[in-house]
Amino acid sequence: MTIFLGCLFGGLPVEDFAPGPQELHKLYGEPTMERFVVHSDITLTAQYGRDGKACQILVAPKQSLVELHGSTPPMSSQDVSAILQVLLPDAATGKQIDSSTAHVSSAKTLLKTDYENLSVKRICSSPSCVSSNENHDLRTVVVFK
Repeated sequence: MTIFLGCLFGGLPVEDFAPGPQELHKLYGEPTMERFVVHSDITLTAQYGRDGKACQILVAPKQSLVELHGSTPPMSSQDVSAILQVLLPDAATGKQIDSSTAHVSSAKTLLKTDYENLSVKRICSSPSCVSSNENHDLRTVVVFK
């Protein structure tokens, strides 16, 4: 039986069995969430609302869906800041309302900034990740109001 299956499937590339985006859209409609690679080791995941616009965005280290690592290496704080500047121009954020820093654990700091139109929660391994040139960013969540 193994020889038969090997002969049957041996000449076909594996990717022929995996559906592409067009096939998935035909079957299930437009996605409610998408993930983009914005840097070699950084991804951006957008969750969409009923209006088709992003309501939440996650900037996080690139990792496989199947093999979730317990701890991923921190991202470049400078790269995360640059991504946020492109993604969230001043016109999109509105005026800053509040900003706070909280120590989540001995190794993690939460930097939360509330604006008129959205909130940014940046989890870092250092209180100074926003202004740092080091790799301190663990994940950033943007929630649109």
